[in-house]
Order: sequence, then C-alpha cells, then structure tokens
Amino acid sequence: MSPVVTFKCPCCGGYLEFEPTAQKFRCQYCGQLLSEDELREQSQQREEAAEAQQAEEAKQERSAEGLRSYNCSMCGAEIVTDATTAATRCYFCHSPVVLHDRLDDDFRPDGVIPFKLSKEQAREEFTAFVKKKTFIDKSFFDEGQLEMFSGVYYPYWYFDVEGDAEFNGEGTRRSVATTASYIITTTRFFRVRRRAKMAFRNIARKALNKVDGKLADGIHPFSPEDVQPYASGYLSGFLAEKRDLEEKDFRDDVLGEVKGYAGSMIKSNHTFHTLNGSSEFRADKVDARYVLLPAWVLTWKGGKDGTPYYYMMNGRSGRICGKLPINKAKLWSVAAGVGAVVFALLCAGGKFIW
Repeated sequence: MSPVVTFKCPCCGGYLEFEPTAQKFRCQYCGQLLSEDELREQSQQREEAAEAQQAEEAKQERSAEGLRSYNCSMCGAEIVTDATTAATRCYFCHSPVVLHDRLDDDFRPDGVIPFKLSKEQAREEFTAFVKKKTFIDKSFFDEGQLEMFSGVYYPYWYFDVEGDAEFNGEGTRRSVATTASYIITTTRFFRVRRRAKMAFRNIARKALNKVDGKLADGIHPFSPEDVQPYASGYLSGFLAEKRDLEEKDFRDDVLGEVKGYAGSMIKSNHTFHTLNGSSEFRADKVDARYVLLPAWVLTWKGGKDGTPYYYMMNGRSGRICGKLPINKAKLWSVAAGVGAVVFALLCAGGKFIW
C-alpha cells in the first residue's frame, strides 16, 4: 500500500471527505455517511498498512529543495509536494489524499480541531464581510476568486505550564484625619509576601515558518474544547501542513510570557494604596501538544501591478483576517466630492458672516 492514503467508501469505493456541517464523512459518489468511529477504524487499518510498507521500502530519494513524489491511489498519477505538505488533492482526478508518512512518529499530531464551516458557508461569510466595505475593488467580487478558497490545517503547539509564583515587597495604607488646626495624614507600611500555585493552559504558538504570523494570530481564538483525538480521516478533502518548528523553539518565549502573566496576577486584588516589590515564577511542569487548526485561505491578485492579498478565516467561528484591496480612484472621487460640499457650505456661511 502506498504512503498516500485515500479513504474509500465501503459501499462504492468512492473517496470520502470530511463534511463540516454534518460532522461526518461523506462519499462524494453515492452520498454514504460514515460516523467518526467507523472512519477512525478505517483510518487505523490504513495507517497500519502504510507503516508496514514504509518500513519495508528503502528511503526515497529527495531533491535538494525537499520535494517528494507520490502516486495517487485512485488514478495512479504522480503527486509532487514540498517538505511540509501533509494532505492535498490529486491534480488529475482531484481525489483527496493524506500523505501518511509525513505525520508518522514524532510528526503525528496529538489532536485536531475539525472544520465546522463548509466551503459554501465560508464563501457566504466572506462575501457578506466584503460587501459591507464601501471602497473595495469591484473585481474582488468575482465568483472565480471565491472558488479559490482552500481549507487548510495548520500546525500549532499548545503549551500548558504549572509552577509556583512568589511576591516580596512593601505595601502602604494611608488615612487622613482633619482637626480644627491640622490635616493629619497617617501612612502605615507593611511587608507583603505572597505565594501561589498557578497553572496556564493552551498557550498557542504556530509551528510552521511559512505561515504569516499576523494572519494566523488574527483568526484566533480556537476553543480547546473542540480538540479531537487525531485521526487522519479528518484531513481528507482538505490541505494540511506539517510542522517545521519544534517545542524547544518556543519554550523560553512561552515561559517569558507566563512569567509576565504570573507577575501581574500575584500583585492584583490587594487592599493597599500602593504595592511595590519583585515577583518570581518557577515553572515545575511544562507540557506541549501538537495540534492541527482549521483555516479557510484565499489569495487574490488584483490591481495593475498584480499585488497579492492574503486572507485567512477561522474554520470554526468564521473570524476573518486580511488586508482588503482599496479602489483608490473611488476613494479619491468621494473624498473630492465631500471636500467640495464642505467648501461650498463654508463659502455660503462666510457670506452671511462677512
């Protein structure tokens, strides 16, 4: 069996895709719906078969650019991918394929948040978002552009940190008393020492270098409650990327962020008028989970110079991030019209004043 896995319908042999609206797996030929348990059983069988063959085969030759070729299990066509692609489609028969060997062993995700919005729903959400904008280039509404929506699973690290926080400092309380002759201000000084056990959950970091950080962060948050145990069937019908950044690459950054949170929290909710001192956080447990998060992605090239614009949409909530193309001619014409009206009103007002 090839390391390329296509999930097939047990009734007709057609390929299966994850259906976000039904939260089941649908055959694109006979319409058969499979539950998560049925698909998970098929996923396990196919993964075991792919692993067995992978162990027997010699290491495949890779090019200097990290490209690798596979053969589609439906039509036999060659599929060429880069080093981080984990799921894609056959360019000839359009069957969804999961490149199973890309997610083996250390690269196998701990969990996945499945898509909730279908492609049609994503298009409707995006169209409604764009139509609210006044100065958008009309060519942006081209239906052909919206056909280019791609559902992509992106790799993330989720960190959980537990530890001890401590604060040492000085607090003050002031009181004011008024007599016939004096206003007496009394300041009392207190030594303050606080200790606390703290836990921080689901601190997210993108695990892929080529993802635009502003776009990826702009579509958060994702609910941790939506994370499901990983099954490769969830990737069927979508694109997926494999991580190229490791847990150790983010550990210092995450601990720095946690220390900032801990320092603010341990100094909050006090009854002093002033509180000054130093805080410290010592992490005694750091856990990391490798999770795939769903996003709808659109690239639009417009304008005379063909400037590319990139957009991402949260595959669960529909939250959108991206810079929209502005029709500058329309913007300037409206600005000129408003300016002319304001100038005319000022002139008319000046006639009565002077």
